[in-house]
Amino acid sequence: MIGPIGVTEEQAEKYLEFLVELTDNQRVIWKITRADGKSVMMVPVNEIPPVSEEIQNQVEEFQKQFLKDNELPNET
Repeated sequence: MIGPIGVTEEQAEKYLEFLVELTDNQRVIWKITRADGKSVMMVPVNEIPPVSEEIQNQVEEFQKQFLKDNELPNET
């Protein structure tokens, strides 16, 4: 990732499409500063597809079996 690169709010508004393209394609991080001194960040976000229901079910079954197989004996 590159940045953060500082720009003003006015620059971000004027060149928004360009900033978004660089953020997406080149993984650039922008620090956008308003006239009152407050800032926000524009950052790339990794899109992670959801885990399929089939895999979730397999994990749950594995967990149940693992816990059953490794149950500690009752020490009372």
